Amino acid sequence: MATAFETPGATGLPGDLLSPRQLLRLLASAGPNAQEAPALIIDLRSRRRYRRSHVPGSHNIASGWLISGELPDGDLILVGESTRHSATTIDHLQAQGHARRLRHLAGGFEAWHHQDLPVAGRQGKGWLQGFRGIPWLRPARLLRPASPQEA
Repeated sequence: MATAFETPGATGLPGDLLSPRQLLRLLASAGPNAQEAPALIIDLRSRRRYRRSHVPGSHNIASGWLISGELPDGDLILVGESTRHSATTIDHLQAQGHARRLRHLAGGFEAWHHQDLPVAGRQGKGWLQGFRGIPWLRPARLLRPASPQEA
């Protein structure tokens, strides 16, 4: 059953919309041996909310800092409180002449959380369960001692 969060359509918003499931597939396909470097996921929410729970692998840079600072290299996927939050940030970045590919999460972090997708952070579902949807980030792999060949 598709939810309103999962069906990004013609919204008139800037940037490409990704559904939460599409972003999860991107994370899962961007394992340590991936041919292509994945886009950088930027969480635009406040540091307090980011610390509580966030998309695994995302980096916290508030909208104001991202707009006023120098952008990281490569493609960006923005995660805001809502679709409008990330769309407004994309508007500002495009107005400044940034030509890189900017995508954002349809429904924001709320949509990610609503679909019970993996989260990282202090108040998530426990950090061990947070990686269940991303095969190359399985907790057993993270907790196992490094072998002499890996060291």
